[in-house]
Amino acid sequence: MKISPKIPIIFKGRFPKDFINTANGWVFSEKVIKENKDKILTLDIDFGNYCSLNCPHCFRKNNRVDFGKTKIMQYDDIVKVIKDAKKLGLKSVKFLGAGEPFENKRIIEFLRFLHSEKIIPIIFTKGTVIGDDKLAKKWNSHYGINTGKELVKELKKLNTTILLGFNFFDTDIQDTMVRNVKGYTLKRNIALKLLVDAGFNKTNPTRLCLCILPLTKPSYKNSFEIYKWARIRNFATIITPTMISGRCSNEKNWKKITPNKKDLVKLYTKIYKWNIKKGINTIDQLKQDGISSYAGVMGCNQIACGMYVTLTGIVLRCPGDDVTVFGNIWKTSLEKIWKKSENYKRAGTFNCYCPPKQGKSIPSTLYKDVLKNLVKSQNR
Repeated sequence: MKISPKIPIIFKGRFPKDFINTANGWVFSEKVIKENKDKILTLDIDFGNYCSLNCPHCFRKNNRVDFGKTKIMQYDDIVKVIKDAKKLGLKSVKFLGAGEPFENKRIIEFLRFLHSEKIIPIIFTKGTVIGDDKLAKKWNSHYGINTGKELVKELKKLNTTILLGFNFFDTDIQDTMVRNVKGYTLKRNIALKLLVDAGFNKTNPTRLCLCILPLTKPSYKNSFEIYKWARIRNFATIITPTMISGRCSNEKNWKKITPNKKDLVKLYTKIYKWNIKKGINTIDQLKQDGISSYAGVMGCNQIACGMYVTLTGIVLRCPGDDVTVFGNIWKTSLEKIWKKSENYKRAGTFNCYCPPKQGKSIPSTLYKDVLKNLVKSQNR
């Protein structure tokens, strides 16, 4: 059954001139990147590994970097990593895995710590806990939080940005994306409504993002519809083919689910044409900045100003692959790992595109082909 959550439109015509085309803390403007060259501005970090869902495309399940590892970071270890990174310029922390962050009884404690350090937390979630009062109470009652609404209120107070998984409006198809958990999509929709009611999409940049991830052959067909629906409601979007890690690290697996080059170029072109029409982008700006690996939003620059610290203390380039290892926090300081990394060598780069996916789930000429199509359409 197809259900489009009833969310009011914010931008009915062209977007405002001062519109910031990203989610708060996700990536950084060219000005910030250049002013903070050589600094760690963001970290991806694991916080626990439990998740009640079992998504077939999960980038953290069956992750190669975890194989054979036994020592994992405890709460105090993660706090130390943050404090070390803060000395190096840290502004935001992204929780993309390995577990569902809200299925961890210490997540609010950690978010309060980040808030005290003036660090923006960015949480990827499937929305099951926020959208289910029983689960919200199960995981957070010791904080006096007993409903999804109360959880959202606390998240807002702690300046959290939410990245909500959102592949389909259709409840039956979306439920299959988390391995046939009946009723999951309805909980996700409740979570979205609670976040909107709390005003997460009323800021600039927005603090609410829909993750149309990964872009697959089935989700390709409705991704542009969801993209447009999301943007006019001031939801940022993250839409891109699969990471080359976890359950899609094998070439056979990522090829099986990824749309072909023609379809990807067509979708990215449609998105940017719509952006230009709405005043989100201009053709001159796209010529200068380049096409983003996340179609339609600000280019990814985390591999010029950050790294990924996994639950086992292994430091990776980013979540895009699970083989490019920079170091190990048990053996080397975070500062030394950072300054010897290939990411440090990219410091100051505004749009890094996506090296882990380049020539794999993202065709090697996608960015050039999309820009060529856009320039051609503007010259007609």
